[in-house]
This record gives sequence, C-alpha cells and structure tokens, in this order.
Amino acid sequence: MNRALFLSVCAFSMSLACTDSRRAPTPPAPPPIDSGKTDAAPPDAGANDAGEPDAGLADAGTPAPTGDGGSACSAQGLSPTPSPANPPLPPAVDSMRRRIVAAAVACDYAALAALGDEQGKSLRFSFGADEDVARFWRQAEQERGEPVLARMVKLLSLPYTKQDALYIWPTAFRENATAQDFEALKGIYPDAQLKAMQRDRSYLGLRVGISGDGDWQLAVSGD
Repeated sequence: MNRALFLSVCAFSMSLACTDSRRAPTPPAPPPIDSGKTDAAPPDAGANDAGEPDAGLADAGTPAPTGDGGSACSAQGLSPTPSPANPPLPPAVDSMRRRIVAAAVACDYAALAALGDEQGKSLRFSFGADEDVARFWRQAEQERGEPVLARMVKLLSLPYTKQDALYIWPTAFRENATAQDFEALKGIYPDAQLKAMQRDRSYLGLRVGISGDGDWQLAVSGD
C-alpha cells in the first residue's frame, strides 16, 4: 500500500472513532436505595385512623353532672312507682303523687321542695317556725334518724280519704278510723305506737294532702 492510500485510511478510521464517541449515551443514574422510611410527618398521637381524638383522652376532665339526689335516705331502694289508686285519682292529683314518690326514692330533697312550691309556697310540713322543707327533712333523716321519706312513699301507696278539697293519705287520719285503717300502717310505724294512736282515736303520724288541682299542700306529723 502506497503512503497516500495509508494516510487516507487512517484519517477515515479516526473520523469514525470520534463520531461514535460523541453519540455514546450517558449511562443512567443508579436508583436510590429504599431505607424503609418516608418523609411523611408522623400521625397525631391524639387521633385515631379517622382523624378523630382518641377516645381515651376525650373529655377526661369533664365532671359528671351533680344534683341533690343520690345521698342515702330511708326511701332508697323502694319502688319509684306507687300502687294504683282505688278508686282512681284525678289526673293532676295522681301526677303529683307519682312525682313526690319518685323524688323521695331518689333522696332528692331539693326536688321535693320544688314540688311543694310548684303552685305557690303553700306546703305545710311543720308546726314550728321552719321555712326550709329540704333542710327540715334532711335533718330529720340524717340527724334525728326519722324515716320521713320512706313513710311518705309507703303512705302514698295506701288507700286515701277526702276532706273538703284535699285528698289525704292515710285513711287512719279520718274521723272514726277503723282498725283496718290502722292495720294498713303496720311496718310504717311501730306496733306499740299504732296501738296507742288507735286507742286514743287520733292518728298523729305523717299525713300527705294534695288538692284536686294537683297542689301539694300537706306533709306534716303531729297534733
């Protein structure tokens, strides 16, 4: 091969090498290694999957509602529903009777006082100068040991009598009360006390009176 031809071949070969070098693609970057972690912010510790506050944390400092009822009294555990009246009472009278029983069984002195004042401050509960019926009955129960609320509940399930405009419990309070009227009070008052009242023909125990329009007017013991 002559010199001119050799130089020509070399020049052509070098040209191809340069061209292939310019067209060679850049190799792709290697993919990132997965470490198992994400950049997302951690969920709120006080929320559940639905985004709502955790039930164990909600309302933790909210106090339970309170009221006058709930403390122990002699009527606790008795039925809050009195026996059906026979003969039936006027609806307003029976409604008041049932509400008195429910409040007494709940040991709710404030509710009893409110029932007594529902149609005006007319409830007679003492022959003295006492003006606060809730305090009077609370002291009778807790300080003097008198089961006034239990007696009230039991009396309002007994037969009643009527005097003028008042429906009154028990029937032993009426004139010419019978031995049966006093017999109905067994378990409410001691036998010796019942015999003494029957002998004297004078019932001095608790009596409850409700007017025909449902006004609670009487809940008093004594002469």
